[in-house]
Amino acid sequence: MIMLEGFKQRIHYARKLWLLQLARRLGGPRFVLALARLFYRLRIDGEANIPAQGGCLVAFNHVSTIADALLFLVVQRRRPDANLFVQGLTGEVIAGLLEALGLWQGQERMLLTDNRRTLAAAGLLHARQVLLDGGCVVIAPEGEFTWDGRLQSPLAAGAAWLALRSGSPIIPVVSQGGYDIQPVWQMEKTRLTGQIHIRAGQPLVLGAQSLERVTDAHIQAANQRLWQALAALLES
Repeated sequence: MIMLEGFKQRIHYARKLWLLQLARRLGGPRFVLALARLFYRLRIDGEANIPAQGGCLVAFNHVSTIADALLFLVVQRRRPDANLFVQGLTGEVIAGLLEALGLWQGQERMLLTDNRRTLAAAGLLHARQVLLDGGCVVIAPEGEFTWDGRLQSPLAAGAAWLALRSGSPIIPVVSQGGYDIQPVWQMEKTRLTGQIHIRAGQPLVLGAQSLERVTDAHIQAANQRLWQALAALLES
């Protein structure tokens, strides 16, 4: 109940921001990204690494609502069919922000599980089918917002399981700067200035084909490769 009330308060706050209201009236991800370039000096590198078609899994570092929403809009610009899969209520926060902007009908393209560090069969099977059908799934493999700005370890199992069970490539995408603008412990005091850098890396292929059975050892090895890919982007 406390978590749900916190979520409602965040969405209410998002709707009150004059910047979001302006973006909603003028409409369109292009305008929102243009505003982000003005206020947050938004820089985007490697966007072409996100496949324009075919099944793919976009794995991003879970920094803040503002940064994550901008990152999703960048992915959506390449993949209008992008589905957001986030473990925990934080997915609803991002979806609520996008809906407050009038840019996205979250319930249509949000795949959500309440489990943060364990596998949730229904949500994962749905996401796997999206990938097998040639769709795009955007997932935060850390499972929850970072509390100190650093990439968390170990990663949750969901992203690795989806990649191994679908045979889809993972595109690591990171954002930097969003934690300074809106740390998770101070969501209600979002800064309207700062710098956000979004960088997409080369696709990471964990296997030539999908696995019928995924073991803990498979998950651990896949997560190590994914964590290293995300960390390398953050350091470059």
